[in-house]
Amino acid sequence: MSESEDACGVPDPLRQAVQDQLKARYEVVRPVSGPAGEAVPVLKIEIMDIVTVSAGGPTIVVIHAMLERPGLPATQFKGMRQMHTQDADITAETTECSAMDAVIRGLGADVAAWMLKPVDGVSLVNGE
Repeated sequence: MSESEDACGVPDPLRQAVQDQLKARYEVVRPVSGPAGEAVPVLKIEIMDIVTVSAGGPTIVVIHAMLERPGLPATQFKGMRQMHTQDADITAETTECSAMDAVIRGLGADVAAWMLKPVDGVSLVNGE
């Protein structure tokens, strides 16, 4: 997916959501420090699809994540989060991107939880 296809600016907030979720847990998953220049785990996230229809329509984000850790096989994760803004919550300021923050925070929590026990091939829809 190209940046021009993303009207709601998902990549940076998604990156921040994952970082925020991991910050408190980082001490648990951080490898023991080694010599300078030692390889470290790398998390790659690709946004596969973003759907935003209208202020009350569905907001959907689909991602594919890959965790590469030194000396271990890469593990993959697929996640999808979706939500609808309830009619009662729609105001004059509501846009098709309004629900995106909750969707992104949910995906950040999903990725962070998976990283604690990264099983290959996990696929979650709305955290389940």
